[in-house]
Amino acid sequence: MNKVWHKGLPFSAEVAPYLRRMALVDEHREALLRLQGVWDSLALLGQMSGTAADIAQTRTAFQDLTTTLLDSLARRLRTHALARMDGRARVAIDILVRNLFERTADVGFLASDGPLCAHAALDPVAPGHAASRAALQARFAAYTAKYSVYDDVIVLSPSGEVLARRDDGIALPACDEDWIADALASGAPYVERYGPTALLGGRHGLIYARPLRARDGVVGLLCLSFRLDDEMATIFRQLLADQDQHAVICLLDSGHRVLQSSDPWQIPPGAQLQPQGERLLFAGRDYLCATARASGYEGYLGPAGWMACVLTPLEWAFEAEDDRALDEELRRLGETVDTRQLFDAELQGIPLEARRIQRNLSRTLWNGKLHSHARAGQGGAGFATTLLNEVQRTGGQLRQVFEQAIAKLQNSALAEIYEGTLFQARLAIDIMDRNLYERANDCRWWALDVRLQSALAEQTAGRDTPQAQAAAAEAQKVLQHINGLYTVYSLLLVFDLQGRVVAVSDPAQAHHVGQCLDAPWVRAALGLRDPERHVVSRHEPNALYGAADAAGRPTYVYATSLQHEGQVVGGIAIVFDGEPQFAAMLRDALPTATAGTPAATGLFVTRDGRVVASSDPRWQAGDPAPLKPATLANLAAGQTLHCELDIAGMVYAAGVAMSQGYREYRHGQAATSEDVAAVLLQPLGPRVPSLPAIADAGFLPPPTQATGQDLDIAAFSVSGEWLGLPAELIVEALEQPRLTALPNAPRALVGMLQHGGRMLPVLDLGLALYGRATDARDTPVVVCRNDAGQSLALRVEELGPVFSIAAAQALPSPGNRARLVRGAEASPHRMLTLLSAADLWVHVGLSVEPGQAALPAP
Repeated sequence: MNKVWHKGLPFSAEVAPYLRRMALVDEHREALLRLQGVWDSLALLGQMSGTAADIAQTRTAFQDLTTTLLDSLARRLRTHALARMDGRARVAIDILVRNLFERTADVGFLASDGPLCAHAALDPVAPGHAASRAALQARFAAYTAKYSVYDDVIVLSPSGEVLARRDDGIALPACDEDWIADALASGAPYVERYGPTALLGGRHGLIYARPLRARDGVVGLLCLSFRLDDEMATIFRQLLADQDQHAVICLLDSGHRVLQSSDPWQIPPGAQLQPQGERLLFAGRDYLCATARASGYEGYLGPAGWMACVLTPLEWAFEAEDDRALDEELRRLGETVDTRQLFDAELQGIPLEARRIQRNLSRTLWNGKLHSHARAGQGGAGFATTLLNEVQRTGGQLRQVFEQAIAKLQNSALAEIYEGTLFQARLAIDIMDRNLYERANDCRWWALDVRLQSALAEQTAGRDTPQAQAAAAEAQKVLQHINGLYTVYSLLLVFDLQGRVVAVSDPAQAHHVGQCLDAPWVRAALGLRDPERHVVSRHEPNALYGAADAAGRPTYVYATSLQHEGQVVGGIAIVFDGEPQFAAMLRDALPTATAGTPAATGLFVTRDGRVVASSDPRWQAGDPAPLKPATLANLAAGQTLHCELDIAGMVYAAGVAMSQGYREYRHGQAATSEDVAAVLLQPLGPRVPSLPAIADAGFLPPPTQATGQDLDIAAFSVSGEWLGLPAELIVEALEQPRLTALPNAPRALVGMLQHGGRMLPVLDLGLALYGRATDARDTPVVVCRNDAGQSLALRVEELGPVFSIAAAQALPSPGNRARLVRGAEASPHRMLTLLSAADLWVHVGLSVEPGQAALPAP
């Protein structure tokens, strides 16, 4: 991997352009380099103590680890910033494309509207043309009252003359732009056109057009003007949270020209952007850049080449990481959950490597102190011991800096996950609100179709008459045509005043015709007199959504009344194809899974705790949700919360967002048990078993009582107890030496090691003294030699201080040869047991049974 040097340290080339903007990297770099400067001074002084080589080796190890930590941190900052921006770009274009898909269906439906086609075919000089135009404008008003996404509906003649329009404020008798002629000649289901047009007073607009056809051919052109500015402003507002206040989201065309911008002062519409990978230079300012094209919805990809782009000025791109304060709740969570899966292998290894280096340093310094005490009569030993203590303190500070850096990364990672769950939950519920907005509007739109109204009116005169049967057949054709345009429904149907099904959109489900529907939503729909109102069923199993002989699958049914000449003559119901549609919504809202990271789960849940849909098969529609019942009870519309959940041994970060509706849909409605919230679950890891809090079990030596008869002691711990040996018996401590198995040996003799050309037995002191084996991982082995020249190796847990006391401070222990040394007043562990050589070699001689305590526990 190519490296680039920055302020004396090598970094990966991919992060080099951003390092001077990464304050968090500089913060840790300065702290580590300050301590390493101290280390350099100590290494020079170490020349006088004979330990300089070992100190230099440890300094090199810490230097390498510093490089790894800072480079990993920088790469992580870059990766997270780009991932956050890429996610917002993807969401921006996908939400827009989902919306525009509905527009392609709307223009197809409205182009088949009878009164509209009749007016387009009417001779402009024919009697009644003015009245027809007024009636059509009123009809447009009725349509746009239900769909506020349109700012104009226009009908043109084949020659471009404006026959009728919703917006009377634009005085334009005719329009002869080339695209109109192309649209009139098109055989496509719709024509999509963005740009300036005289049809909209010269402003830019997104228009969906379709020819109006009669028996004699094309009689006009229908144009629906979509409120793109208004829609993009809503998307920008939802995606730019407080921490992204410096970011700019743009909608670009295929040539990277800006169509819409969340901040026109920074990136104005019409600007031509030229991204160079993940960076962009515009107007002298350097940006981090992420672009995304549409994922597609129901096969529709949006206007050709359109994409979303998120830009963040480099000076702010990494600020969210720097400003995130440590949260005590997140710190607690990090301590009680195994969060290793949140980090890559390199970051996981840094604290382990720091501890390994620290252990090796402790072993080196322990040996150095032994040698210093051995030279006590030669002068300079006091200086050497002071120097070694300072080296040990500096090494501990370095390790602490590494651990604090990793802890801050862990806290930051958890905070990112919780922020992400809330963002994705808000996204999921927004997608659902937008989708169900369309469903609520569709049934009211289609209730305006005069063919459906007439078909139901005929049923009131007698359903067995030829006229009624012909009208029912016509209604089936209309419903089938509509369902072909709007593919998110499994079935459309109309029913009479008795709830009897008159016609359905799917011939394969014709068995429903003639059935009498008896559900609360049917009676509620027939009771509606206001054409602006609709009803929706509970989310529950419905026989209209499933096999003929089954109770059906859970879904929503939207319905409203059909009125003819001011009288209710029946109703129209649309059965939402809930299973695949809700699955697609959750799929679009879930974060992109990365290698090594467990996939998130998304759910839609009713306020009373029933699952509407889930991306995880563990929760099926109708099942109880994995939330406490009170979690959603008092959540207001649009409100969010996050929490942690324990599910089947795994801890999840949960983000919850309650529905707030979209535009006029559900706006201001009172809370009900049927309100839906989105829940996003991100696995964090298994819960770490809680351990009782224990104090630091270190041992602090007592102050020396000067008597001239000093005793040097080397301390170490075994099975949580502090032991010591006269320093004169210790040769040195080794780092995890390779052991050779000793066949048929007692348990306490765990093997043999080679040292100084001889094979030495290795005694596990934990087993020998207390019957508890010492963990062989990362534990030192102490080599000692008795007065007879016999050598023995001891496996211990941790090395302690090397210190001197007056001989009188070693108190006799009743019943054995050991002596007791009382620690300093501030020592967490108050007593150390001083062993004798005989206490050790007796085990090698097997005069005490393995596992039987030779000494009482202190």
